Amino acid sequence: MPGLLGNIDGIKKSLSHRLEKLYQRRVKGGHLLSYELAEELCELSLLAKRELTVFLDFQGRVELVVVGNVEELDQFPIALPSLTEGLAKRYCLHTHLGWKVPTLGEQVTVLQFHLPAVGILMAGISPKHNGGFSQQFGEHPQFCDGFYLLHPTLEPVENGPAKRSCHIGELMTARKASEELLETWVEWTEPVFDVSHQAVAKTGERALLMGLHTGGAKAERELEDTLDELGQLAKSAGAIVVERVSQTRRNPDPGTYIGSGKADEFAFLIQQLRIDLVIADDELSPAQQRNLERILRVKVIDRTELILDIFAQRAQSREGKIQVELAQLQYEMPRLKGRGRTFSQQTAVGAKGGIATRGPGETRLETDRRILRERVTQLEKEAMQVVRHRQFQRQSRKQSQTPLIALIGYTNAGKSTLMRRLTQADVLVEDRLFATLDPTIRKLYLAPEGDNGYETGQDVLLSDTVGFIRKLPTFLIKAFRATLEEAASADLLWHVWDVSHPERLGQMESVREVLNTLWEELDLEPPTIWTLCNKTDQLDLNDEELALLQSAAETPVFPISAKTGQGVPDLLTAARHFLNQRSSEVNQTSEEVSADW
Repeated sequence: MPGLLGNIDGIKKSLSHRLEKLYQRRVKGGHLLSYELAEELCELSLLAKRELTVFLDFQGRVELVVVGNVEELDQFPIALPSLTEGLAKRYCLHTHLGWKVPTLGEQVTVLQFHLPAVGILMAGISPKHNGGFSQQFGEHPQFCDGFYLLHPTLEPVENGPAKRSCHIGELMTARKASEELLETWVEWTEPVFDVSHQAVAKTGERALLMGLHTGGAKAERELEDTLDELGQLAKSAGAIVVERVSQTRRNPDPGTYIGSGKADEFAFLIQQLRIDLVIADDELSPAQQRNLERILRVKVIDRTELILDIFAQRAQSREGKIQVELAQLQYEMPRLKGRGRTFSQQTAVGAKGGIATRGPGETRLETDRRILRERVTQLEKEAMQVVRHRQFQRQSRKQSQTPLIALIGYTNAGKSTLMRRLTQADVLVEDRLFATLDPTIRKLYLAPEGDNGYETGQDVLLSDTVGFIRKLPTFLIKAFRATLEEAASADLLWHVWDVSHPERLGQMESVREVLNTLWEELDLEPPTIWTLCNKTDQLDLNDEELALLQSAAETPVFPISAKTGQGVPDLLTAARHFLNQRSSEVNQTSEEVSADW
């Protein structure tokens, strides 16, 4: 016998014993419930002053008794899988302390746990309230005055899979409900559960995108753009975007991000569409994330956690794995969930134990935080070793006077494609966000005038760094400091800009914000930046449009196509002239310093 679950604090021992005896109850004859069980459940609910939920199998045996409001019980996801296989082979009875139509949370329960039916018992309704429903039919129950039946349905959707919904049956008396046969509802609902949720999971988690805007056409368009990008991120992580929803609010709700009413509305939609994962467009606080998971009853993550998950998938080098793990731990630290006052490390006061082992002890949450802090400290030391190693490499390059050109830009702007075209580097090139993460450095030969090949000429190094994206958290920039320092120490920065993207100006601004943060963090003067207007093969730019792009970039602009090679020779010629001039200036300065010395 599993015992009682839920909110059982303060319940008298005698009442607790009566509740546990419910496990001995059995509904016979293939009926939904017996009149006696309906009366007993309502009586116990009134005595406990709490709602009750009882799960029964198709043989009428009680398998689980839960005390408390069905919409607030976090025990459901933990308790139900512990039952024997096949949740769809169960139904439940739930009591209401008052006369009210079944709530959204109870409808979600039907869909969340694949139950063929949920019976709602109206407990404690006397003839004074609404005239007494049962009395209208000549019945005079002591405790149970009415009964609703909820059951799932499939609603057809044009050009898409059917939505799972919930139908509320007509109100009936408890005696009338005791005459209902279970097989009537089981046979009717079986096709609903033939839609295998597990089959969908093999192809990826079904995701719902969620965002906020402040109102107005402009804010709504901006949200649509960010949700488009969030959908690409989700696809890059392996999820399947099923639906996207939004809420209009001046400021995010501090407790639930979208507001509790909207969260309840989304909860029903999530169960209709069989959603596994909800992704918020903004960074969620730990409290917002916990509250949303409690209400929506699915996993909830934000944009930052999604990006970190993609980084974890893409990281291949030791350096990349260190930086990703450090960023993940820094993100998870304030979101740790412990077991409250569960003591784990020391013996309780009064118990036997060795010296320095007695006392209040250390809670499990404190232990987890300490372990994480120690791991973060270790990773920070390893990250500093990576920084020192990078600094040593840069010093060696300076001594050999080998110039460095760094590629930067928004993710999926074409940096890896350009790297492969110029150096024949074996780097991954895919049309998805953050396809590559680990930094790559390859030799590039800048041919002199009159030579059409790259076999002779000036040697330079070309570096490809991690791509940028809007709403990139500051702690993520700090975690990838070693990688981004390559860009900061370069002799020339090539900002690869996807001018074919409809949000090119927004992407330009996002890159600019990240770079400004980088210069402030490293306390460095920004190097020379050139803007490479990539993917011009997909556009037909005239001189006026090119002037507008140059004005927006605020730097020298070079229209190119990394895919076709258009404009690349002119770019390399300009780079060779720039680096030769820079090298001459450095040599002249060194000679003047030597002469003064």
